[in-house]
Amino acid sequence: MDKRHLFQQRWTQQWRLFSKYLRYVFNDHAVLALFFLLGAAGLAYRNLWQHAPITLGTKALLLIILVITLVIFKTPANFLKPADPVFLMGDETALRRLFRTATLYSAVINGVMQFIMTLLLWPMMFRLLTPYLSVVILVTLVLVITKIILTITAAKRIAMYRQAEAGDMIDWRALIANEEKRQNSILAFFNLFIDVPGQRPSIKRHRWADRFIHNWPGHRQNPLVKLMVTTFVRQSQFAGVWVRLTAIGIVAGLVTTGWLQSALYAILMYLIVLQVLPLVASHQQLVFDHLFPVTIGQRQQAFRFAITPWLVLTIMIWSLVGFATTPSVTLLLQNVIGLVVVGGILVFWYTNRRIANTFRRRNSRAFTK
Repeated sequence: MDKRHLFQQRWTQQWRLFSKYLRYVFNDHAVLALFFLLGAAGLAYRNLWQHAPITLGTKALLLIILVITLVIFKTPANFLKPADPVFLMGDETALRRLFRTATLYSAVINGVMQFIMTLLLWPMMFRLLTPYLSVVILVTLVLVITKIILTITAAKRIAMYRQAEAGDMIDWRALIANEEKRQNSILAFFNLFIDVPGQRPSIKRHRWADRFIHNWPGHRQNPLVKLMVTTFVRQSQFAGVWVRLTAIGIVAGLVTTGWLQSALYAILMYLIVLQVLPLVASHQQLVFDHLFPVTIGQRQQAFRFAITPWLVLTIMIWSLVGFATTPSVTLLLQNVIGLVVVGGILVFWYTNRRIANTFRRRNSRAFTK
């Protein structure tokens, strides 16, 4: 290993790993849904930009959004590995060089992301804040420089020992822990689409949900229902996806109306089902899953029972938000009927086919070995 090019080697290795998983994220269905979602979001943003009222409240809201962008994409990378402090203990210069280069890289990348986010808000800034291009460019530069300073400050704060007598020493353990946390947050996203080796989702018991789990519809008819619902609630990856996409739907309902709103809701409903579908196979490596005679039909039924109440709750929330934004009975019925039809097709036809194909392939591979 060439210590002089340690950053380049680590950076290349990490992006090769990410690019390998990206092919499973951007599959045909997800890309198609993402394409329509981005198009609808762009159209909604254009309508909002053209019709947003110029008031003190909207100006304050835009300023708050600009400040919030500073806390997005600010985590510094250092590309350190747990064995580095031991392996390079006799040559800390290489570690310090890696830390400085990675910090500079993080500052540049985060600054570019800040520029892109601010650039997207330029139309609203021209409408609500100022008509002068020079002022908008100045605000953009201030935000980008602030993001760079925040990134460098965060990296130094993590690397500093808390004791004053530590001097110029660097807390390599803290840096390694921060890097592992950063990479795990990225791999956790990939883990929604494919099993990432060594990636284990965080599991936490929520006592408030125990009563709902024990009284969940269908748990007496199918023992797998309770297992799937418990997994959904206690594994952050499934509940987190549902919460995030439902929140995105709430925002979409606040800024859109009419058929555009209904189309956005349908696309988001598809994304929820698509990303929660791995719930079916979350326990396929356990011994009972191989010994207990569970049919494909039982798995399909259990998934329907486990996911339908969550989708119904999402439909109710989105419909109420759309009605509160545009008090129209026609739009309310359009959203409710559209979401029920799309949800029914996804739950009773699309997921049935996906589950059947998945476990048929698994069984055929098992018998051919």
